[in-house]
Amino acid sequence: TAVPQLVWLSEHKAGVFGVASAMLAISGVLLWRARRLPCPSDPSLARACARLRATSVALWWAAAVCMLVGATFAFILPVLA
Repeated sequence: TAVPQLVWLSEHKAGVFGVASAMLAISGVLLWRARRLPCPSDPSLARACARLRATSVALWWAAAVCMLVGATFAFILPVLA
């Protein structure tokens, strides 16, 4: 009763996971397309650019794993129980 939005999220979990999956897929495509874009020629800026790209990819994979774990608990495990 303290957070009534949780009921709405539970009732519409397929839509929520669908939209989140679509956004994750779009961001993955954009990361993939940007992987070979040039970084600045300044060495310190180039290192920062490479570090930011690696961090972005790592965060994307973390989000994808969280999405898979959430989908497992929301859709697969209730069917098995």
